Amino acid sequence: MVEIKSNKATLNKSSIEVFNYLSIPVNYQVLMPSKVRSFEATDNTAKLDIEGIGTVELAITERTSPSKIVMVPQNKVPFKFNIHWNILSIDENTSEVEAIINADLNFMMKMMAEKLLIDFLNIQVHKLSEYLKG
Repeated sequence: MVEIKSNKATLNKSSIEVFNYLSIPVNYQVLMPSKVRSFEATDNTAKLDIEGIGTVELAITERTSPSKIVMVPQNKVPFKFNIHWNILSIDENTSEVEAIINADLNFMMKMMAEKLLIDFLNIQVHKLSEYLKG
């Protein structure tokens, strides 16, 4: 498994506020990069149509309040992966967030996909920090 990490962002929100926001898939719509052509969500899933990749349906399979959310694809994808959102409480009004993709990539796939996946995560973390500034 290859671990791909986003930049970390410090948010002026408590870890529980960040966790509660990320626990609701419909909230991810405002975090999506421009390459996401369409987005649909239910209580536990988000379906993304990503330019150049196709449709990916992610389900939240684990919620560990207030520190972790895990998402796993529910449809056939080119490689196995999961997304972890890690939330660290700094104090009662500040937290740090990081997104991590754990992907089953061979060397060639890693060379082709790593930068795209890092960008995908970094855009989401940046948009999350901008959005939660409120």
